[in-house]
Parts: sequence; structure tokens; C-alpha cells
Amino acid sequence: MVLLILTTVISILSVLVMPKRISWIEMYTTSLFVMFLGSVADVYLDVKYDLYGFFTKGVDFEYLLIFIFIFIYPATNSVFLNFYPQSKSLAKKALYITVWVILTTLFEYISAQTEVFYYNEWKTIYSFFCYPFLYIAMVLNLKMIRRLQIIDKQK
Repeated sequence: MVLLILTTVISILSVLVMPKRISWIEMYTTSLFVMFLGSVADVYLDVKYDLYGFFTKGVDFEYLLIFIFIFIYPATNSVFLNFYPQSKSLAKKALYITVWVILTTLFEYISAQTEVFYYNEWKTIYSFFCYPFLYIAMVLNLKMIRRLQIIDKQK
């Protein structure tokens, strides 16, 4: 539990103090997208297939909703997208995503070691290979939001 509280506090502070390169509406809408994607993944991989889970078997609404979905997912998403090198080379974008994949996988590993997270048939290496797709989906979602904002302004 200490890990989640510490992560939550750091996440909130990070969003509050970072120089904003994305708008609040972009942070909000991309956070909703990430929470939806995370929920769908968890329903299938945790609840339906029992590959992994949080704390104990079953749904832990009190912890899951408060810490992971309301604070940690949106804050991580916002920090990632805020500093994403939009106008840089493909190599710099790939390096940026790779660093985030490593950090996220390391956090997941620590979460498993501290029993915030548990594995049944899931392995940390699976997450390592899934995270790049999730980060790319976040970037593509932000681009779509920005295009929709442009369309709205043209009307």
C-alpha cells in the first residue's frame, strides 16, 4: 500500500509542477482513453482469464479506483504525453518510448514484489512487449484529439 500512496503523491505532484505542453482538455480526454483501455485489458486479462491481478483475487474497487484509475494512470499518461518529442526524429521518439517501457515494466515488477500486483500465468516480459503498443496508442489518440479540435475550430 505504501508503494501506491507514494506513487500517487509523486504522480499528482508531477502533473502539477510540470511545464504544460498539452492542454488540460488533452490531458483529460487522453486520460479517459487510457482508463478505458486499462479497464478493458484488466477485465479480460485479470477477471476473465485470471492471468494477473491486484492485491487479492477478485475486484478490489476501493484500491483500484482510488489509486490506479483516478490518480496513477491519468498522471502517468499526462507526463508521458507532455514530454513526448512530437517534432523530433523517429529515433528520438523510439528512444523516449523505450525509456518509458523500461520504467513502466520496472514499476510493474516492483509492484509484483510488494504484492500490489500478482501474476498467475502472466510474466513481466509480456508487459514489456505490450507497453510499446499502449504508448503508441496514447500518442495516436492525442493526435486524433488535436485533429478533432482543429475541425471544431473550423466550424
